[in-house]
Amino acid sequence: MNNQSTSSLKSSLSVFTAGAFFFYGFIQMTLFSTEAMKVFFMELLSIETTAAFGNYAGTFLYGTVLFLIPVGLLLDRFSVKKVIIASIILEVICVFGLNFTSNLYVSMALRFIMGAIHCVAFMAPFRLAPRWFPSRQLALVAGLLVTFGVFGGWVSGSPMLFLLENFGGQATMMLNGALGIVLAVLALMFIKDFPAGMEPDLASQNISLWQGLRMAAANRQNWLAGLFIGLLNLSVLLLGAVWGTTYLKFVNPSFDEATFTGIVGMIFIGTMIGSPIGGWLSDLLKSRKKVMIGGAILSLLIMLLIIYPPNTSAGLFYVLFLLLGVITASQSVGYPVIGESNDDKVLGTANGLASVVLMGMGAIGQPLFGQVVTLFGGGEGATSAELQNAFQTAIWVMPIAFIGATVCAFLIKETFKKE
Repeated sequence: MNNQSTSSLKSSLSVFTAGAFFFYGFIQMTLFSTEAMKVFFMELLSIETTAAFGNYAGTFLYGTVLFLIPVGLLLDRFSVKKVIIASIILEVICVFGLNFTSNLYVSMALRFIMGAIHCVAFMAPFRLAPRWFPSRQLALVAGLLVTFGVFGGWVSGSPMLFLLENFGGQATMMLNGALGIVLAVLALMFIKDFPAGMEPDLASQNISLWQGLRMAAANRQNWLAGLFIGLLNLSVLLLGAVWGTTYLKFVNPSFDEATFTGIVGMIFIGTMIGSPIGGWLSDLLKSRKKVMIGGAILSLLIMLLIIYPPNTSAGLFYVLFLLLGVITASQSVGYPVIGESNDDKVLGTANGLASVVLMGMGAIGQPLFGQVVTLFGGGEGATSAELQNAFQTAIWVMPIAFIGATVCAFLIKETFKKE
């Protein structure tokens, strides 16, 4: 019994310390979720328009999308622990660099590098989880990891706003960098690549880059799971990370910044609540597919209520954004689908391939949303009414995405393994 408890503790420490890096990376990805942080960087970098800031914000995700497959290959061939520690150190350097440069192009380069590093933060915990946990626990573990990561998105909202208002932008970014140093120490102490007695078979791991990519790309499950996660995750990447506060500002001009920042933060709180519930429900039903289909359909219904609310009171939007986070958190079930559909020797590559699809949604969606707003009359010099109409049009990206997620969920094959 003691051996079992010790083994469970080691499993949790290894996987969830890697998850702490996911949490930290999520803070960096959603750094601009408050208007105050947007203003700080727009003033620091002399950015003047919404579209220009959308392009700057999207730089992070460009780095993520371009490096997902290379990082997946890296995680298949080298120690996950060493890759994580090196990545955290580089991330901290970039965070401090953002704080001390007013050059737009240098800042964009740093955000691009941070986006590439986020590939490690995002994939490493899910690379380790199938090594340390059985299939009957994998969806719950994946849900908890998503909860841990999305907690970083919530931290970049109201808590970050509190720091900005009380200490200023530069001091807040210094604290941001200091947190990364703490996480590097924890990773050094607790992360292990394999459980005792499960060291890798180097012969089986020694496949060529082309073979690994071909094996991952030939598996239709990887594409469908990546699309499903990415389409539902747009609620976080579009509304939570960048455009939610701006959208709400025009839906109800009487909201102050604390109100619409708090409302958008409910997406992250909902995702934190919903991810382990979705994983637990999937393990309980012994089905990945049922939870995915139900989550996609319900997400669509909630999004339609956000677009056409019966009233524009703050209380209603708090509830709707919370429900949106809870239900779109069914995306977390897509991660065990990938883990159960691939051999360990190509799992990092498979995660990278699926993640290209997932993060590509955000990389395209963040700047595209700003361009759609401009296209429909929300450009420079637009009136408040014109901006509201433009945002109401652009927000239709969300229900269209949720319809696509429903189609993917129906096409995915069941993967739950009954050990």
